[in-house]
Amino acid sequence: MENQEVLQALLAALRKEPPSILAEVQTKKAEIAILDQGLFQYSLEGEQVCKAYSQGKTLDGREIDTRRSQLLSHETFSFEGKPGNGVGIRNLYQQGQLQLRQEIIVYENGAATVQIFLHDEKETTKTRYLAPFAMPYPDGKGKELFLSLDQKMLLVPYDNDMWSRYESAVPACGRQSYDVTAIYDETSLEGLVIGALNFDVWKNAIRWAAHDARSLTAYCGAADDGTHDCCLHAPVVGEWVASAPFVFFWSKDVRDGMEIYGDMCASLIPARPWKNGKVPFGWNSYSALGMGLKLSHWQEAGDFMKEELPNYCDEDGVTYVNLDGAFGLDQAEIKRTIDMLHARGQKAGWYANPCNWFPAGGDMPISYFVGAGAAVSENVVPVSEGLAEEWKTRIGDLFLRDHQGNIMPAADGTVPLDVTHPMWEKMARATIRKLINLGVDYIKLDFLSHGSVEGAHYQKEYTGRMALNLAYQILSEEIDASEREIFISLSIAPLFPYFLGNARRACCDTFGHHDDVRYVLNALNFAWWTNGRIYRFNDPDHVPLYLSVIDGRCATTEAEARSRYYASVISGTVMMLSDNYGLEGNSEVIEMSRKRARQFADDSKVNAIARLGKAFVPVELKDGTTSFYTLCHEGNYYAAIFNFAEERQTLSFDAERGRLPKSGTFCDIHGGERIAYDQTISVTLDGWDAVILEIGGNDERD
Repeated sequence: MENQEVLQALLAALRKEPPSILAEVQTKKAEIAILDQGLFQYSLEGEQVCKAYSQGKTLDGREIDTRRSQLLSHETFSFEGKPGNGVGIRNLYQQGQLQLRQEIIVYENGAATVQIFLHDEKETTKTRYLAPFAMPYPDGKGKELFLSLDQKMLLVPYDNDMWSRYESAVPACGRQSYDVTAIYDETSLEGLVIGALNFDVWKNAIRWAAHDARSLTAYCGAADDGTHDCCLHAPVVGEWVASAPFVFFWSKDVRDGMEIYGDMCASLIPARPWKNGKVPFGWNSYSALGMGLKLSHWQEAGDFMKEELPNYCDEDGVTYVNLDGAFGLDQAEIKRTIDMLHARGQKAGWYANPCNWFPAGGDMPISYFVGAGAAVSENVVPVSEGLAEEWKTRIGDLFLRDHQGNIMPAADGTVPLDVTHPMWEKMARATIRKLINLGVDYIKLDFLSHGSVEGAHYQKEYTGRMALNLAYQILSEEIDASEREIFISLSIAPLFPYFLGNARRACCDTFGHHDDVRYVLNALNFAWWTNGRIYRFNDPDHVPLYLSVIDGRCATTEAEARSRYYASVISGTVMMLSDNYGLEGNSEVIEMSRKRARQFADDSKVNAIARLGKAFVPVELKDGTTSFYTLCHEGNYYAAIFNFAEERQTLSFDAERGRLPKSGTFCDIHGGERIAYDQTISVTLDGWDAVILEIGGNDERD
């Protein structure tokens, strides 16, 4: 009898009636329906897209899942504000002693957001895991894409450290994208965009489920190898603990969808303003000289750009001369050099790494970290025997530790600092004040990901992301206090939050070879949408056109140099050369470096495109890196094409897929023969080479 009852229950589950709609809200474009199975259903223009549910978990392992919970109540409401106007529904679920409030808003543009709030009736709520949006195994009634074995997930790395890359990957258990993703068809480019809209508290991710095929979960509480964490995500505590809101929407072209996502983020937290408005052109010392930098190199790079590269500059003729990792140089001489650069219309850049330090340097006093040498202003902390006792604190005392008191392992060779410690704040503020008083116009801030590592913070309630936001706020306050506008480029840093930087380096250290070109373009291929939205500019890193002392490889070929320069020009962009122009060093290297710079960096046609500050859009979002990128700016069309092979190749792409006129003519931007095309644009390039084309169309396209 018992077996028969079990069998009947199984048969009943298989014959389960379709879900009933308990409530719904809609705009002209989209609809959210609340189903009696604890799911919500998203439809766009009358067509079902997907179903999803929400879940949360307390520190002691108790879980609430809307599919297995009792729906206590629901109410609809109107919403006006950012990121848009819409209508919403608020649902309250109960499972045991846990309550979960689910707030879903559908907007006039067809997008929707979901945010959840967890409450523990037993005790103060403590959680490190909330999942507002989780898609179960597709039932075939939504978009067919979700049943395809060829569906792709855009994998967005948490940060740009250690040569991480973007990927277009098939579903695989446990693979995840940080903060935002798109699930899409590479051929049609249709797909679902899912992304967090808040980066104040949680590290967020979207992950393929490990125990349920074709299912994914957008959750708060990521802390793993991808975020450089060895500790669990810190608990978030309160009466009602809120997740980050996640937006989700179907897009006919996920290239448009990712741009919409970037616009939604920027509507909530705008990019750091750059009133100057101009793309920075300049020189960065790191690839050219590494730690072998001398002030004579700095001065000569400024002289060379000023005297021999008249077309390599912004619209006002300005170039930046940037020192990178310049430790131990004479402060008084640095100040004199900066004053000299300013007197002739150039600007000076510097480097700072406030969130990390080297393990072997733990015994150094914090005063060393702020900077050795004579003070250039009474506002700068002096380095002398007369230091206040607090400035004799060891840097090692600020090393972040785990909950057993162990110093965190070095990430990329350096130890994270505890940016919630009050002495870190004093040190960071003093560092920025010192640079401002030196007269610096550009600051490259490096190794910022270290500030977001989970651990036993001085501020015990802080998560890693809360700590990083605090650090960003402190640094922003000091930078904003300057009477001058200072350009801030984040170097190694998470993609989110973004409010500190005018630019963020789109990738890790890049040099001048063909594989470096592909690496730079990988970031453009999958993250072009960040440019002009969450960051004013994408930074494609310094551009060695001949030889890097850091790279450890031989000199680049002429074709590689052209491709590397063009990759930076179309990235959005920050233009920073990085070769040795003298005075000291190998004379042959210096002469060839100068020759390459005159050949490529003084190109007025190419630099005019760079000055637009516009990222070209990829033609494809396929696995790997596409060779084709296009731009429409004020009715002018351009295409950039790269040959990633050693041999000479003919490369072709569909003009309409590249958002170009269906037919027309094209030529190299330097002029020459104008070639007619119909639907397909095709060029032949030598190995590793590249070209930028100017397109003239026979039809009109927006």
